[in-house]
Amino acid sequence: MGMPDPIPTYTELVTRIRDNHPDFAYVHVIEGTDIDLFGTGEPVTRPSTKFLRDIWGDRPFISNACYERDSAIEEVEKEGGLISFGRYFISNVCVERACPVEVRTLIVRF
Repeated sequence: MGMPDPIPTYTELVTRIRDNHPDFAYVHVIEGTDIDLFGTGEPVTRPSTKFLRDIWGDRPFISNACYERDSAIEEVEKEGGLISFGRYFISNVCVERACPVEVRTLIVRF
C-alpha cells in the first residue's frame, strides 16, 4: 500500500464507496505479506486487508495474493469471496493442470 499506515486511508476509501455507491460492483485487492510484488527478488511486507473485507461485508470481494491452486481454494473456503490469478497464471497456458474445473468455471463466469 506504499505508506507508513495505510489502514485509515483505505478504511475511509472503501467505506465511502460502500456508502455512496451501493451498486458498486466489487472491490479487488492484492493481499498477502512478504510477496515479491515487483519481481526484484526482494519481498515487500504488506499489511493484512482483512479490515477491507469487514467493511465491504457480503459484497463481491476479489483477492489476489500470488495464489496457487491449493492456497486459492483454502482462501475461498476460509474467507469467501473470489480469487483472481495474475502473473504466474497469465504467463502459464496450462491453467487446466493448475486449477480444477470448478475454479476455472467460476473465474470465467464472473
